[in-house]
Amino acid sequence: MRRLAIVLFLGGLAAAAAAPLPAADSETRIALIAHTGFGFPEENNLRGGFETGFGFVLPLAPRLSLAAEFLEWKDTAKQSRGKLYNGTLTLTPILASLHYEFYTNEYFTAYALAGAAYIVTRFRIGSYVSVPEVKIEQRVDSDLALFGGMGVNLALATNLVFFCEMSYLRRSLPATTVTYDLNLGGDSETRFTANLRHIFMKFGAKLYF
Repeated sequence: MRRLAIVLFLGGLAAAAAAPLPAADSETRIALIAHTGFGFPEENNLRGGFETGFGFVLPLAPRLSLAAEFLEWKDTAKQSRGKLYNGTLTLTPILASLHYEFYTNEYFTAYALAGAAYIVTRFRIGSYVSVPEVKIEQRVDSDLALFGGMGVNLALATNLVFFCEMSYLRRSLPATTVTYDLNLGGDSETRFTANLRHIFMKFGAKLYF
């Protein structure tokens, strides 16, 4: 996914080299999106990681557009009582959001955004303290989440825009700790809640057609 984002970005730069500055009918055209960024988790036993993604923007009306994106990032978990153990939490959301441009001029646009995401989660447990006869796994459910934020566009050419967004993802998901005890010949499950609330900073490019 990072390779695809780089290809889209470099392709946009190449196209912009032949285009005069500036811009300003971007709200009437479809755009491809490629971006990277960083997530800041609210949960104190998670450490955020770099995010990458791509998608498209579809105009719906003057100042209003629909964005659809596919993202992926990894959080590093540090074992905490009643929470995730040491390991890596991979989150892959599919997002849809409405963007409303509340300020625009020839070169600059500011917009608000709000939408929903379906978050696919995968947790890979790392090291933990246990006797050899006991094995532990943890799972985090996949489900819907809401998010909102603000962003700005800076026109670099008639078909290329640099953008920056800050958004807040609001969601806590059910999770399960599964303990396999060979001495007892069975397993037990403990349910808990994984706090997946994040603040995101994203930077990228929009290539308009």
